[in-house]
Amino acid sequence: MFVLLIILWSCNKSSSTFSSREGEIHYDIIYLENDLKQISVDMLPKKMVTTYKNNNYVYEIEGFFGLFVIRNIVNPKKTINNTQLAVLDKKFYFEGEMADPAVGFGMMPEMEVTYTGETKNIAGYNCEKAIIALKGDGDQSLEVFFTRDIPIENPNRTTPYRDIDGVLMEFYLQLHNIKMKLVANAVYEKKIPDDIFQKGDGYRKATREYLEAVLFTLLDSE
Repeated sequence: MFVLLIILWSCNKSSSTFSSREGEIHYDIIYLENDLKQISVDMLPKKMVTTYKNNNYVYEIEGFFGLFVIRNIVNPKKTINNTQLAVLDKKFYFEGEMADPAVGFGMMPEMEVTYTGETKNIAGYNCEKAIIALKGDGDQSLEVFFTRDIPIENPNRTTPYRDIDGVLMEFYLQLHNIKMKLVANAVYEKKIPDDIFQKGDGYRKATREYLEAVLFTLLDSE
């Protein structure tokens, strides 16, 4: 479930009064449950970055002090939905269909969304609240917040939240045996080069199963 290449250059924080068509969203990652008994939370990723331009976007998470980077690239115009995994000097990618979940992010159960009409401000943006009922998981539900003020069309197509038409600003994900909460802390307006939304060089094509096996081995508690 995860997904992104970004270094924060000199940039200006945007506000809810300006809807930039390109920029970055930075998220804090909070760990709620960790069954990886051999790995300290201190070694796990502390942030996720979403880079967007027009309706293209990239999710990126870096872990183990740079040991691996997992990135999901979505470029609807070129029908690109690639999940990339770089582990040290080894680089792999899986080429999915546009409706496929990113590698590692398809582990949450089917969801039922209820919109509450409640709002709150997150990172300077007006965000709407939704209640997510996890089907087949008892009475468990989650509160998430999203904004319609960041202009990305269908921004959740490769996540479990594909039915929500808005950019997620506070939400939950599960990766292998790790449950996490992600909260946006800043949105930055900046120029984004087009080549970020391309496959990139040096990546070897692999199956979804292979990428998940490599990723989960890195996170394995056994």
